[in-house]
Amino acid sequence: MLTCKSARVVLVLMVALMCSTRVAIAQPLTEEEWIAVDASIERAVDWIASTQVRNGSFPSHPSGQPAVTSFGVLAMLAQGEMPEGERGGQLTRAIDFTINQQKPSGLLAAVGPPGANLSRNVEHRIGQRASYNHAISGLMLTEAYATTNSEQSHRIQTAIERALKVTLEMQRWPTRRAIDRGGWRYLDQFNDGCDSDLSAIGWHLMFLRSAKNAGFDVPAQSIDEAVGCIRRHYSPQARRFLYVAARNEYSRAMTGAGILALAHAGLHDTNEARQAGQSMLQFSFSQYNATRYGGLDRYHYSLFQCTQAAYQLGDDYWEQFCPSVFRTLLANQNQDGSWAEERTGHGDHIFGRIYTTSLVVLSLSAPNQFLPIFQR
Repeated sequence: MLTCKSARVVLVLMVALMCSTRVAIAQPLTEEEWIAVDASIERAVDWIASTQVRNGSFPSHPSGQPAVTSFGVLAMLAQGEMPEGERGGQLTRAIDFTINQQKPSGLLAAVGPPGANLSRNVEHRIGQRASYNHAISGLMLTEAYATTNSEQSHRIQTAIERALKVTLEMQRWPTRRAIDRGGWRYLDQFNDGCDSDLSAIGWHLMFLRSAKNAGFDVPAQSIDEAVGCIRRHYSPQARRFLYVAARNEYSRAMTGAGILALAHAGLHDTNEARQAGQSMLQFSFSQYNATRYGGLDRYHYSLFQCTQAAYQLGDDYWEQFCPSVFRTLLANQNQDGSWAEERTGHGDHIFGRIYTTSLVVLSLSAPNQFLPIFQR
């Protein structure tokens, strides 16, 4: 088994060997359109970098930190930026900010239970957002760890090891339904009777897979149980993935999240993934920032999940999904390089334009393949 250090060296070499041009796959846009996409991404990353504040964070509501800052870092890393490169100082400060939000328990959340033991006795909104903050920030740290040889790598390694213990502990919590075993939800025990949802599962599994890719000790059983839980979130009748297993709650994001989660387990060609992929191609993103598919729907979050899912499914899906989506995004970019806050009834607007702009950048960057977790 690779050690963390040797795995990190291998991944650094992988990134270094990638040229600045797009990975050779089917290209659904013209060369002129790809030039416009690249220019759009550059403007967006410039804007993200320009917003950084003194403590190293990218601005957002405190309950969205350090996940929003982590999204900003991932957007930069997705362009081949490294902590020792041109924007190295900014990346280093953002990574340090993320690590500094870690609680004594190992939880990566600016707003969360402060003790040495992970407490579930928290208000629902805190428990909900802390779970996402933790998984997304853990993912960023494992992806960043593969790009740095600096003295910061030891701090990152320690933070990841502590964060992994939290994610694994959360997965082992008792569930009220057998169908939820192996998954994740919130720190608090939400009163709807369910203990896993596909959105939370997807992020925690991404963190585990990224950590494993980087050489950290991740039990195979934990990943296997998570994949089993994901597959139980699939509805053969609807040919889509469900937000909560055995409940008829669908959204664009959950269809993409299920496909992407299976891809991270090497299950690109399963019936679930392919059938959900066909359903996903029926979704439209042409009405920018609109929610059209039920109460769970969010535009930018769905965009990210479905774009990455379409890319993972292969050229047939990518060629159908990409063109109209990318053209819509370029037509709606703000002059300063950002995209608008999420327009949704869920209150996601409080996380600001760093959140949405980073998700768009990660979507537009899918073919670049600089982030190991999103490579085919």
